[in-house]
Amino acid sequence: MIDDCSIDTLERPDQNKDPREEKSQQTRPLKPEVSRAGPYGQDYKDGVQKEESNPPSPGNRLKEVLRVAGNNAHHHTGVVFAILKSRRARSRVDVAALPPLMKPQNIAALLIGLCGLAMVFLDHSSPIWARQLPVAYHDIFEVITDVGKSDWVLFPTGLWILVMIFGGWQRLPFRRKMAVSYLTIYGSYLFFVVAVSGLLAIVLKWNIGRARPTLFDEIGPLYFDLFAWEAKLSSLPSGHSTTAGALIVALALIAPKIQWLFAVVGLWIAASRVIVGAHYPSDVVAGIIIGGAFSYCCARWMARRRIGFSFDDRGGVQPIMNSLSAVLCLRSWRAVQPGSFPPVQKQSETLRAD
Repeated sequence: MIDDCSIDTLERPDQNKDPREEKSQQTRPLKPEVSRAGPYGQDYKDGVQKEESNPPSPGNRLKEVLRVAGNNAHHHTGVVFAILKSRRARSRVDVAALPPLMKPQNIAALLIGLCGLAMVFLDHSSPIWARQLPVAYHDIFEVITDVGKSDWVLFPTGLWILVMIFGGWQRLPFRRKMAVSYLTIYGSYLFFVVAVSGLLAIVLKWNIGRARPTLFDEIGPLYFDLFAWEAKLSSLPSGHSTTAGALIVALALIAPKIQWLFAVVGLWIAASRVIVGAHYPSDVVAGIIIGGAFSYCCARWMARRRIGFSFDDRGGVQPIMNSLSAVLCLRSWRAVQPGSFPPVQKQSETLRAD
């Protein structure tokens, strides 16, 4: 016995049905079942099985991936421009004045003063001192000086930026999305300050035309040939030291609790340029000042718009993400299960629906 109340899909028999009508339906000839044929005369079920047995070709998959990546890039680019446009008004709000040391005229005075002192008291003796060091010192500092190359920063941050531009991360949970957002903001900040300050150092050094320490025995430490455009005449400022100065300030602003660690490591990387005989001390000083000042000015520009940074009560620059938020985002990111990111097909369907 079937309980009619427990199954809603069953049709209840009509108790008042006419027996003659029921008899006529029984004697009526049955119509042949209409085949669910496709547009080409194939059976529907056979078509479905054929579609399932023939997966998309690699070319179609590549086209789908490129289409989704293009949609993501268009969406993310629009979001970035919308954020910058909406926060333009914030930059006009009164904020704390620029610290006296960071004003352009004071930076120039500091640069000229410290570089001048280094040229007078250190540059004439540093090549001789570096040559007298044991060979083991040079081997160690050759490794340390390679750490100061901008490639170690530009490649991973640039790759992360590309992945975020073309990837579909906007539908992640809140904590994971916040972690990805701040990693992208700070990664873009590091990429920009290292790349632009490095280009600035290249323009300056190739136009100032100071001789490198390799020519110390021939022409001394104070030989300049403006607009020489030669590698041996491109000593001031040091490119590695510019990268080190930019990273010291940028990482200290992002993680102020360990700023002294960044400062010590960065200064040793900058000093390694003197020990390996590639630069004079004044070149290193100039690079650190240029890179550090550029990073700080960029951070203030972002803080005025509350993009990654903000101003504290004393007018200093501080990161928006504090240590507690960073720990929560890290725990949420570590809790990501395999397969939690939607495949390309699901992303394309979602974007098509939008």
